[in-house]
Amino acid sequence: MIMTLPNIITLIRLAIIPFYTYFLLTNDLFIAAILYGVAAISDILDGYLARRLNQTSNLGKIIDPLADKIIVIISLIYLGLKAIFPLWGVLILFIKELIMLLVGFFFLIRGVEIISSRIYGKLAMVLISISILMALLNISFSSVVFLIGLVLSLMAGMDYLLYYLRSLKTNKS
Repeated sequence: MIMTLPNIITLIRLAIIPFYTYFLLTNDLFIAAILYGVAAISDILDGYLARRLNQTSNLGKIIDPLADKIIVIISLIYLGLKAIFPLWGVLILFIKELIMLLVGFFFLIRGVEIISSRIYGKLAMVLISISILMALLNISFSSVVFLIGLVLSLMAGMDYLLYYLRSLKTNKS
């Protein structure tokens, strides 16, 4: 397997996660915010480079979203347990993500093409990431931005579910 530049950047993002977690747990939130920002920028950069250099890969399709989910999950657990974000909102987001994973797996087994992120999902992720960064930097209204991101994430979930149900219906015909 040839390692591409986008995959190397993603692996660096994965390597940042333990350090990020350490600074969260030691309440050095400014350093944690810097690391979160670096991870977010690397996510944008690796996606851009993968498309621009035509270096998309199956490895990248696995490790890129994995790196994103891990750092966001760690952040949300921390912010929910610290009551910076409403714990009920964090739990709803986790349940929605788990359902999406199970539904995606079900449709993958059924041979339905798995679609990439669409506008609601992308916007939700951007808002949730911004809310995490705001919370780490103690910027007001971070929980409001999180809740808007949560609503968009739920809308994205419904959008994907409807897409998959239509695809399943079409495949049966």
